[in-house]
Amino acid sequence: MANSLKAARGAPALLVLAWGNESRGDDGAGPELARRLGDLGLPGLVVIEDMQLQIEHTADIVAGVPVLFIDASVALDEGFALQRLEPRPDPSVTTHAVSPPALLQLYELAMGEPAPPAWQLHVAGREFELGAAPGPASRMATEAAWSFLHGLLARPRDQWRRDLEDCGRDGIEPALAAGQGDSAAAAHRSL
Repeated sequence: MANSLKAARGAPALLVLAWGNESRGDDGAGPELARRLGDLGLPGLVVIEDMQLQIEHTADIVAGVPVLFIDASVALDEGFALQRLEPRPDPSVTTHAVSPPALLQLYELAMGEPAPPAWQLHVAGREFELGAAPGPASRMATEAAWSFLHGLLARPRDQWRRDLEDCGRDGIEPALAAGQGDSAAAAHRSL
């Protein structure tokens, strides 16, 4: 089943779904990274940013096109982590919010086909008060995550998926293993 994203933009190589609320301090990490990714203007990179992940985002997923979810996370004290995702039900799904694994499962149910490979980039966040600015730890984590993403996307687009799969399996970014982005190396860990 084809969807409007595929028809409108050709065959993307990577779909990024980032979310967060920039008026809530560290919660702005996802939108900040989405903006930077979009500014790269890379062919094959589709970036969608929203306040929260919603059921309607199933229509943005394209069969066989890897998905990278990006959000601030209280599960980390510092840095960022890349986690491989599998579709699974989530009892907390509502019409206004959904987890990435639940969104993948909803895609499978709605489209009648397996969800594409997916990962979540968790960016450490601690300060989520309305009107707060991003805290220093979140700013450092966002910069480390940006270093990782920029290194990943500097490679040929046919390598993006393979590199993400290596990260998900090994918990190590290929760019960092090659000695690039040392500041991000100290800030990364896998969930």
